[in-house]
Amino acid sequence: MEPYKILIVEDERVTLRNLEYVLKQEGYEVVATTSGTNALKLLQENNFDLVLTDLKLEKVDGIEILEKCKSISPDTEVIIITAYATISSAIESMKKGAFYYLPKPFKLDEVKKLVKEALEKVKLKKEVSKLKKLIETGEKPVIILTQNPKMQKILETAKKIAGTDCNVIITGESGTGKELLARYIHYHSLRSDKPFVAINCGVFSEELLANELFGHERGAFTGADTVKKGLIEIANKGTLF
Repeated sequence: MEPYKILIVEDERVTLRNLEYVLKQEGYEVVATTSGTNALKLLQENNFDLVLTDLKLEKVDGIEILEKCKSISPDTEVIIITAYATISSAIESMKKGAFYYLPKPFKLDEVKKLVKEALEKVKLKKEVSKLKKLIETGEKPVIILTQNPKMQKILETAKKIAGTDCNVIITGESGTGKELLARYIHYHSLRSDKPFVAINCGVFSEELLANELFGHERGAFTGADTVKKGLIEIANKGTLF
C-alpha cells in the first residue's frame, strides 16, 4: 500500500521542519509549505489524506485552508495548530470539520498519536466508501479462504503487489483461478473503485482481438455503423486482465 500523504502548512520554519522530519520518520509522504496561498494550490494539484495547518497565516489562514480542503476532498482530515488558541476559534474549526484543534506548544509524540488516529479514520472512510460502491454496483468483495501455506503466501504477495502501480503476469493451467487472483489484486488495490475488465484472448482471431482491445470508429470498416470503445479504454485507470 502506498504511504499516506500529508500536507503541513506552518509559517514557523523550525516547527515546520520538526513536523516534517518526525512524520517522514514515521513513513508518511510529506509535503511542507510556509504559505497558505501555496497550500491552496497544492490542495488543487494533489490528493492528501491529512492536512496539518497553522491557524494564523499571512493572506490565507487555517480556516480557509480547512474549508477549501473539505470542499475538494471531504474525506481528507485536517488538524488545526495554533499558538493563539481561543474557545471561539476551536468551536469554529470543529464545526467546519477539523479532526482536532491542537494548541501550541505541543509534544511531537502527541502529534504522532493524533496523526495516527486521523489516518485510521481516513482508512475507515475509504473502506466504507469501497463497500458502498460494491453494494450499489451489485459486486461482491473478492475473498479467498485457504489453509494451504503456499496459497497463503501467494495471497500475501498479491496484497503487496496490489499496493503498487506495476504490471502483473499471472501464470497457471486452465481452471486454477488466475482471473480470481487478478480480481483479488484489483479489489485490494488503489484502483478498486475503477473497472475490472477480463478478456479471454484465446477465443479471438488476431483481427477480432485488436478490435476488442482498441475498438473502432464509425465507418472504420464495412459494417462498423457505430463507435465501439475498446476494452483498454473501458478499463482506463482500472485493471485489464
